[in-house]
Amino acid sequence: MAVLPKFLEGAAFGVMNDVLSSFRVNEGYASPNKYEVLIHKPAASAPSGTTNMNANDISKVGGMDKISMRCDSVTLPGRTLNTVDDVNIHGPRRQVVESVMYADSITLTFQSSTDARERVAFEKWQHRAFSPTTWQVGYYNDYVGAVDIYLLDQKMERQYGMRLMEAFPKTLGDISLSYGAANSLLIWSVDINFRYWESLDTNQKGPSLSDKIGQTINNVVERNISRALPAVLRSFK
Repeated sequence: MAVLPKFLEGAAFGVMNDVLSSFRVNEGYASPNKYEVLIHKPAASAPSGTTNMNANDISKVGGMDKISMRCDSVTLPGRTLNTVDDVNIHGPRRQVVESVMYADSITLTFQSSTDARERVAFEKWQHRAFSPTTWQVGYYNDYVGAVDIYLLDQKMERQYGMRLMEAFPKTLGDISLSYGAANSLLIWSVDINFRYWESLDTNQKGPSLSDKIGQTINNVVERNISRALPAVLRSFK
C-alpha cells in the first residue's frame, strides 16, 4: 500500500512537467490578434465557365496581397453536421449524420487607405459578377475566388490554416463619416460569401497535448509498477 501514494505523486509531477513545458514553447495559448489573411481574386483573364482558383494558387491580382495586410478583423467560420434520428434500431435513440452545413459568409473589416483602394478592389471584383452598364450577371466560375486565414504563433509562423472555397464579396458595408471622428481610423467591412472551407493542415506535426499527457501517465505507471515488483518477477518480463 505504501507504493500507491508515491506512484500518484510521480504521475502528477510527470503530467505537470509536460503541461508546463508545452506552454514554454509554441504549443501554448493562441492569440486572437496574431493572424494572417490572404485574399485570392479570380484571375482577370480567366475564360468563361472555368474554375479560376486551385489549391496552390496564390494570386496577387489587383494588389490583394497588400490589401490583405489591412484586414482589421476576421472570423474563422464553423461547420455543423446535420443529424436525424436513426429509426432502424431499438432501445435508446441515437442520431446519424444526414448532411454537412457550412456558414455561408464571414465579415472582414479593413483599415482604409486615403484613396480607398481596398474598397475599389472589392468593387471591381463584384463587377465580375454583374455588369454596371447592362446589369447582366456573369458566370459563377468567373467571379469566385478564395480566402485563406491563418493562425500565427509567437514567432509569427503559421500554425493552422483555413481556405474558404468559391468565395466572392457579397456585400460591401456602409461607411460612416463624421467630423467628430478626427482621431479615428476609417474602418469598413465586406461580407464574403463562400460555399465551404478546407483545413490547410499546417499544424498537423505531432501528438497533441492530451496524447503527451496520456503517454506520460503510462510511462510513470509502468515505471512505478516495475519498481514495486520483486527482482525475480522482473526477470520474467
